[in-house]
Amino acid sequence: MKIKFGTDGWRAIIDQDFNEENVKLASQAIANYFIDNHKKSIVVGYDGRKKADFFAKIVAQVMAGNNIKVHLVDKPCPSPVTGYAVIDKQADGGIMLTASHNPPEFLGIKYITEKVMVAPAEVTDQFIKNLENLKLKDVKSGDQIEIFDPKPAYIAKLKSLVDIEKIKASDLKVLINSMSGAGAGYLEELLSGGSIQIEEINGEIKSDFGGKSPEPIVKKNVSDAIDKMKNGDYDVCLASDGDADRIGLIDENGKMITSLEGSLLLVYYLVVVKGKRGPIVETLSNTVMVENLCQKYDLDFYETKVGFKYVGEKMKETGAILGSEESGGSAIKEFIPYRDAQLMNLLILDLVREVGKPISEILAMAKVEAGGGFEFRREDVHFEYEKYDEIKNVKAAELVKNPPKEVLGKKVVKTRSDDGLKLYFEDGSWLLIRFSGTEPVLRIYAEAKTMNKVDEFIEYAKDLFQA
Repeated sequence: MKIKFGTDGWRAIIDQDFNEENVKLASQAIANYFIDNHKKSIVVGYDGRKKADFFAKIVAQVMAGNNIKVHLVDKPCPSPVTGYAVIDKQADGGIMLTASHNPPEFLGIKYITEKVMVAPAEVTDQFIKNLENLKLKDVKSGDQIEIFDPKPAYIAKLKSLVDIEKIKASDLKVLINSMSGAGAGYLEELLSGGSIQIEEINGEIKSDFGGKSPEPIVKKNVSDAIDKMKNGDYDVCLASDGDADRIGLIDENGKMITSLEGSLLLVYYLVVVKGKRGPIVETLSNTVMVENLCQKYDLDFYETKVGFKYVGEKMKETGAILGSEESGGSAIKEFIPYRDAQLMNLLILDLVREVGKPISEILAMAKVEAGGGFEFRREDVHFEYEKYDEIKNVKAAELVKNPPKEVLGKKVVKTRSDDGLKLYFEDGSWLLIRFSGTEPVLRIYAEAKTMNKVDEFIEYAKDLFQA
């Protein structure tokens, strides 16, 4: 199997392609990159997936064998905790053993730069080049490894960013859904000891995530939390994915708040409630509501390609106060340019505390502030492998070359084609068509004033590729 580093690292099925030999080879390729670039130390972390600790130790041993100082976490932890440890330990980079929100049979290697950003292509391309002609006999191993607990430094940093004591002193009743992932226990520990009422479900780390995919923005995966929200007297449900770098929200009535609405809430909190000013960055698959709010407050707004590495890079470049993506990951200027579920959930909680209204009402207020609400849906269309290349390389290329000037009676006022094809319409609605680089899947995203129009846009896009 060819080890392939994509936009968020290398992922594969445990004990199939993600096996001991391939992990050793991938680790040596990264170690060679360290040596070539005179890097001296690295942090290695892992989540709660099956054999993640075993493979993390292999990674650490390979690094140590190449005379790289290794800081290995002592137990499963969230990806942003490993990321912050790179800063805390003044390391030259980090490796996280995780497959994020993918099903439990997957595991992966995610490289984190010394600036705590997802590795850009120029770095992962060097990993891939180093893998060429690399043999198992070339892999080195050592045992000079420092085992450490990354949690205290991370917790202390969060407490410096959010007024935890005010949140703890509130009368909120909060449901936490850790999805049996690496974030289990973090929020409960941060918020315990005050008048706030905290209840955590799926709060024990499980390698199979309790039989559900740890993706908190998919309704079927959080059905237990929805039921509790409908039948309990909670103010909000805060969820995190498998490695706790992305959030999912449910309002006081048991209705899911979309990840795009979550992005709007975070911008509303920072800009309207807290009065912060500065650029905002989001991926091109995120909401127009944020752009509209930025226009109202005369804030610079930047739209990047899909992938948080692009968001992080643009945040660093522009000094943005917030960066977010459609899948529920966000970061703020004061912390690392890396997705963090615990911090974003704390900001949402502080928003509810400070405004003093139900989160559904706050969302409605944010939409008014942004000039009105929009509906969103994404649909993935799967193709047979033998047909995929023609559809992707011929039909899609033709569409990019000759995009429509009008769709379903709506005039196309702008197009973007550096990451799929995005059509912007005059009323603010949009349609995005993107092809996966790793599987035969067409991803269709649409945002419009009504769900009926969203559905029409998606059906229109599907029809383009059916013939």
